Amino acid sequence: MKSLPKYALALMLAAGTSACYAQQVKELPGIKSNVETITYVLNGTERHADWKISPEQKPDRLSVECNQKVTKVAFVTDVDSITFNVKVGDTIQFYVLQKGKEKALTEIVGVPKNVNFTKKYIREHQGKFSVEVPEVHELANILVAISSIGQQDSNMVDMTTPYHKEVMAHFAPYKNHPIMDVVNRHITKVFDNESYWYYYAMKMNACAYVFDKKGSIKNEGIIQKMGFSNQDDPILVNRALIEDFAKKSNFREFYKQHQPYYNELMQTYRTQNPIVQQQEWLEKMFGFKYGNYRVTFSPLVGGAHSTMGFEDNGFNQTVMFVKRADLNPKYNEKVNEMRNTRVVFTEIDHNFVNPTSDKYTKQINEIFADRAKWVVESNGTSAYGSPYNVFNEYMTWGIYSLYCLDKFSAEDNATFIPIMEHQMEQKRGFIRFGDFNQKLISLYKENPQISIDELYTNLLDWSKDVQAKL
Repeated sequence: MKSLPKYALALMLAAGTSACYAQQVKELPGIKSNVETITYVLNGTERHADWKISPEQKPDRLSVECNQKVTKVAFVTDVDSITFNVKVGDTIQFYVLQKGKEKALTEIVGVPKNVNFTKKYIREHQGKFSVEVPEVHELANILVAISSIGQQDSNMVDMTTPYHKEVMAHFAPYKNHPIMDVVNRHITKVFDNESYWYYYAMKMNACAYVFDKKGSIKNEGIIQKMGFSNQDDPILVNRALIEDFAKKSNFREFYKQHQPYYNELMQTYRTQNPIVQQQEWLEKMFGFKYGNYRVTFSPLVGGAHSTMGFEDNGFNQTVMFVKRADLNPKYNEKVNEMRNTRVVFTEIDHNFVNPTSDKYTKQINEIFADRAKWVVESNGTSAYGSPYNVFNEYMTWGIYSLYCLDKFSAEDNATFIPIMEHQMEQKRGFIRFGDFNQKLISLYKENPQISIDELYTNLLDWSKDVQAKL
């Protein structure tokens, strides 16, 4: 038998490799789903009901913090489930096959412990709250502000202040720095869902970092990753470029010169946001507690807010990423307090509303499945892609109305609540919020001692009736 030419053997080997690879891909396990939003469960108890199937991610990655030797991870759909045992360093792939959609390659990555709350840290922070304009966080917001979309999207960037003009005057000459190629490649459209995820990943993860004495950016070591769990950390990935931008633009001197301005904003924030009072009210309403609140903001943030909760060593910390407090001369002192308190309250109470909503996931997914009946596809509502997230945004803002009923006068409520309802419906696109909110208020007024579960049950029944009539 004649020997094969080398190129023919190479072709056969390549074909064989491709066939083996295709066979391996086919052999990945999979689960079926009739719905777009499913649940993942950690160790049988920690439920997350807002996993959106995203075939475009390739893969759609979930980083699982392994605080023990083996972490049990289950994905649960309306018709199927799959479970894996995950250890640090593991990468496990499977498919989610949503009916009528492209199958989604999904990946679980086991990562080390993310949070290190020492006994000393807990002693220093238990029952307290802080307000900060962190240095690396401000740098991340400046990168966004000088980006192409940052100069257009008023929700990401507040372009109305003298401070913004100073930022642009100082940093716009550096808009061609290589780090800006990265930012502009990922933040590409106004009010775009993917752009917002990257924006959040930048500013949230930035809060885990500080500058050392040499001007290098390093992780502080308390929380390794502060962004959402299914996203990479852009600060870690691009740290050398960000450090170079900071040095060439003389960022640290700019930040130092503006420290009196930041301090003034932080003091205004504290007076306008009685966080301890909010915390006590929410704990009484929902029946459970959180240990510590950390408010971070930048004078550059327009209205794009987020929050994350962290737990370690029996201590919980909620970090909020929000806008500055401001005073509108049109309103009296109390209405201004209501306006500013709303910003942080509706981030804090996600940490109370979301775990409560987890008990009602099935009803929420059924009632709020038809998005067109509850939101308009504009004004950033794409960030609330699941029925669960839509309902929670309705509920977090609605719960704030109940707080206002208890803490402010009828006259001030009559001024503020219509403003909030108009903002939700006309500016944010949650088109049924006024009716939803008034139903919630009426339930609370009828029985101020009503339990949170009774509120949920009554409100979901009302929402089901509304949905059926629309």
